[in-house]
Amino acid sequence: MTRTVRHRDGAPETILPRGLLERGRTGGYPVEYLLSRVRGRRSRLIPDWKPLIYGAPPAEYLASPQYHGFIRERSLDGLWQSLQQEHQWIFSQLDEGMRRMLAPYFLYAELRSITVCLRMLEGEKAQETAPVLAGSLLCGKLKQALSGGEADAAVAAVEELFCGISPAFRGMQEVHEKKGMRELEQQLVGRYLGAVLKQPLHPVLRELFVRIIDARNILSLYKSLRLASRDDSIFLPGGTIPVERLRDLQERDDLFAAVTLVRQAAGITIAAPEPTQVEVALYRGITRFLKREGRDPLSVGLIIDYLWRCSMEVTNLSVLFAGKDLEREAIAAELVQ
Repeated sequence: MTRTVRHRDGAPETILPRGLLERGRTGGYPVEYLLSRVRGRRSRLIPDWKPLIYGAPPAEYLASPQYHGFIRERSLDGLWQSLQQEHQWIFSQLDEGMRRMLAPYFLYAELRSITVCLRMLEGEKAQETAPVLAGSLLCGKLKQALSGGEADAAVAAVEELFCGISPAFRGMQEVHEKKGMRELEQQLVGRYLGAVLKQPLHPVLRELFVRIIDARNILSLYKSLRLASRDDSIFLPGGTIPVERLRDLQERDDLFAAVTLVRQAAGITIAAPEPTQVEVALYRGITRFLKREGRDPLSVGLIIDYLWRCSMEVTNLSVLFAGKDLEREAIAAELVQ
């Protein structure tokens, strides 16, 4: 249920991300018990990607006795459905306090469900939203808005509900009308990251979102330099790299600046400012950070690490499914390990 909290003077206060997620079907379990189960599930994530890169097709590997992880489907769409199901399982095991704490991550992950459904509605494929929403953690109002009708109406509903989190979401309809769905998707994610950093967050979640902003900004700078664009509105505040510095590098038109920024943000040195190297290095840096935070067996960081690594496992498998006919070395370079 989406609930607006009010100050003592009656003025409305922004809701927490928890308000845009479904109500828990169970009361959850003690944290120590859940951490024990997550440690077990994390140990079953794919430890070595070489057998998938150079061996049998990924669908065969997932069906083999070698694989013990959370993915049950053997298709590209099925990979993301499996990730949704794993999110559902984790969410169902959390007590309500932990659901509130981790809601910013779950809602961030659900932005993909929202944009996928909006694209389906715009393509007049409303019937295809059902399987996406079936595994979603979104609240009933959002699911209802995304399940049918016109894309414009759905965008309006999404804007209105997300404005409960922050007024920064006002104007999403206009973005959709004037610049299209692709820009809307970029704006939705960017505005969410900016809004969520203004709310109380667990330290590991805050650092994760800051690192995601850095990654998006570096990629935006790289793309703008490649395309000779001077649109400086693409940069998001809130990262460790000041927006002013990004704009200055954009003005200098120095493509190799991306190499320095990747090393600063991710702690990884890349050989050249090449698209795959830049993106993979940035997300490897985030993965390394969360692995460190997840080493404490009694820390909430363990759950965040597991959720992130599940998403990276699905992302990597998606690359393998889509690139089955490409050179193996090229595929290996695209995996976040």
